[in-house]
Amino acid sequence: MTKYLRKISIRRLMKSLTQTTIMTSKSKFPLKKIWDVAGNSTESLWWSANKLSKKINDETIIFLMIPGNPGVISYYIPFLTTIYNKLEQRVEVIGVSNLGHSHGPHNTFDTLYSLQEQTDHKIQCFDDLREKFSKDCVQPKFILCGHSIGAYMCSQVLKARPNHGIINVYSLFPTLQHIQKTPNGIMLNFLFGEHQRNLASSFVQSLRCLLAPTIFKFIVKLCTFQSEPHLSVTTEQLLHGPIVKNTLYMANTEMATVNELDEDLYRQHLDKFIFYFGVKDNWAPLKHYNDMLTRFPDGNIYLCDQGMPHAFIFGYSEIMGNKVSSWIEKAIDEV
Repeated sequence: MTKYLRKISIRRLMKSLTQTTIMTSKSKFPLKKIWDVAGNSTESLWWSANKLSKKINDETIIFLMIPGNPGVISYYIPFLTTIYNKLEQRVEVIGVSNLGHSHGPHNTFDTLYSLQEQTDHKIQCFDDLREKFSKDCVQPKFILCGHSIGAYMCSQVLKARPNHGIINVYSLFPTLQHIQKTPNGIMLNFLFGEHQRNLASSFVQSLRCLLAPTIFKFIVKLCTFQSEPHLSVTTEQLLHGPIVKNTLYMANTEMATVNELDEDLYRQHLDKFIFYFGVKDNWAPLKHYNDMLTRFPDGNIYLCDQGMPHAFIFGYSEIMGNKVSSWIEKAIDEV
């Protein structure tokens, strides 16, 4: 019965994905859908591969994006759109938000999700997509991409599903070890305790109630220096009291969970990974880049030479999208 219901939910997902759109420029993509993943309402974006495009060895290639924290997948629309277009729509591009990290009917605001629960959720997303895109006993191939703590979650998906068609894992500005000891971890850790996150949540919610939406948005713009479309994502999807509490709670569990590097995992699957670090990244500092080079001298470990910050989605989406597209092209050639 569980397997039957699961198949129904996946069919409903794919059917409704073709009916609901986010309009970005003149494109009908990405499609947006809230779908059920093991009982969790999950916000997803999908750029569907063009059936008329040249097939890649008659195999389905899925590029699955796992965001950082905050994990609002709409922040990544310009980045993922760049990849989709650069690859001439030959690859299924799919991104999922973290549970409880975006405002909407899918978020009931009554649950806090730890890093482990978010990771389990991404494994379940992977399983559902793999089942959906399987045809005539031919399984799809996956390229996983994680940003910040999303890179850690990608590694855990690979660890849980090592023989399930994952051909590459791209770790962008990855937080893979000792987050609490990083410059930002040391400076911001005090914000993640229960009392502090309750205060932050109440403060944000009070501002939403007291200020007109246009004034609230103006203040956020002054504080964050964000421009559209990201400013609207921040004000409309992220800055709600319960969501702020959820992101801070997840951050608190990140501090406790991500400590020693899982060296055995990366050594075992080193050929699948690409690690991309920033020069001035206070979440994934240069020390981590050097440590990875020492541990894995034969690994694909790169240091950004284009001045991209940890939050590359603000202002560098196209540059990063072009770079990732070149990696995907190489991976496709080797499939």
